[in-house]
Amino acid sequence: MEVVGAAAEPGDGTVAGLYGVPTVSDVLALLARVPVASAGAGMIDQLRQLEDVKSLAGARQADITVAFDGFQRRVQAAAGVPADEQGAGVAAQIALARRESPAKGGRLFGLAKGVSDCLCRRAVVAG
Repeated sequence: MEVVGAAAEPGDGTVAGLYGVPTVSDVLALLARVPVASAGAGMIDQLRQLEDVKSLAGARQADITVAFDGFQRRVQAAAGVPADEQGAGVAAQIALARRESPAKGGRLFGLAKGVSDCLCRRAVVAG
């Protein structure tokens, strides 16, 4: 499935890599080089820290999912796609990127939008 408006080269049109900001690939390469701690307490600390990495990665996936939906809708609108058809296929693309089934991709997409909406409302109320 082709992503509408996708960059021709990986990294094209992204902020990551500019101004010294690491890409996700850079972070993965760095994480892969972290040695296993030599003592039990250090190993437990590493396990806890890796749980934090997973949590942060999940949050970033939700942010990117919502941003991708908005991007696709803008591209589709500019291409003249009717408003009620904009966003079609986004959940399938999310599923493919996350190596999940289309059904689970739809659930993850809905969850990301819900979490984003909830956090935006909280920010407005708290602001």
